[in-house]
Amino acid sequence: MMKRLSYYIMLLGIVFFTSCEDFLDQVPKHNLTLDNAVTDYSGAKNILNGMYSIVASNSAFGGATWCRLSSQGGFYSSYTANFNMVYKEGSNDMDGTWQALYSLVNSANAAIEAISNLAENKFPTPERKKEMLAEARCMRGWAYTNLFWLFGRWWDTDDSAYGILYRDKMANLSNLQVPRSSVGESYTKIFEDLDDAIANMPDFTTSRSLSRQMAQVLKAKILLYRGVMRGSTQDLKDALMLVETVKRDAPSNWQMESDIEAMYEVGWDSKEVLWARYLGDFASTTNYEFDYSYNIGYNNTYSDIATGWLKEDPRYEVVMDSARAPETWDTKMVFTPVKLYHGGRYDTKDAPYATYYFRYAELYLMESELKARLDDYSLEEALKPLNDMRAVPDKPCVTGFISRK
Repeated sequence: MMKRLSYYIMLLGIVFFTSCEDFLDQVPKHNLTLDNAVTDYSGAKNILNGMYSIVASNSAFGGATWCRLSSQGGFYSSYTANFNMVYKEGSNDMDGTWQALYSLVNSANAAIEAISNLAENKFPTPERKKEMLAEARCMRGWAYTNLFWLFGRWWDTDDSAYGILYRDKMANLSNLQVPRSSVGESYTKIFEDLDDAIANMPDFTTSRSLSRQMAQVLKAKILLYRGVMRGSTQDLKDALMLVETVKRDAPSNWQMESDIEAMYEVGWDSKEVLWARYLGDFASTTNYEFDYSYNIGYNNTYSDIATGWLKEDPRYEVVMDSARAPETWDTKMVFTPVKLYHGGRYDTKDAPYATYYFRYAELYLMESELKARLDDYSLEEALKPLNDMRAVPDKPCVTGFISRK
């Protein structure tokens, strides 16, 4: 009986695996591929929108990551593992940031491939196809830049092995295992994407999407950071040229707000914001940015690293005040940087607060720092952008203590 049973099992196995092999050799009749998913201009627009939906739907692109980085920088111990510099896998949740950024890379690669394969006559103009490709490449360049800054040794020399894990195709089983690029190769790949975006993207129209100006300022920031760490005067000069180009040529609808408080109230609709994390219809803002409110609301006993210069700063009395605790059930008042405070789940749950990836004010800061680091400019010339920035608002220009990135 056992022999017969073993025989039937073996026979069934042969039939099963033979059938399975035949099945795996077949192309699914209704398989969704880029070729049949993006067949017209509408499909091309949708696949670009898919990139932004990844940014909106994952809190790793918002307050969660920046609060962890603030803890890691020693500002406050909200995220204990980050504050204590624990790098054991899964201990400080930066693995979620890694996964989110590579999901965005994959989405950008899908858009690049699909739009590239779509015939030019499917677009309103040939230039529009170039613009859309440049937008996807700009997003990929931005994602890789953040991966490089967070997980690579971007300050190393070009021959350092600790660059990014680079893919320019959609991830699949055949290309999952890729070696790290060198630091020099990483910069080359990122600059190729950003240079294409600078050449072909349209100018700024809304903070809800990328623009030529975002590509320019991102490249300028990369050059500034690299130039400082490597002592490269050429990097600093190239960065300054980009900053001055943006200030000269940017459309007038992107400009400094006259009231910094109003800027925080309108969030991504502020005319000062170049690009922000627009949540749209995904959910209440606090579902995705509540982490930020919670931490500056409840964790307002800052570390020794921060406390000294916080209280010595003349703006301290202006930006710090009492506000209602962020949780719905908590009615007590907390002492917090009110200029950055979201208010929480109770009183401002639907406010358009956002993570700002770049604000106009940062142009002045970058210009000032670059001129201060270059021998070609006097101290007065380096200070002028800061004084120009202070002269813009009707109210005193008060910036927050915690950067929005």
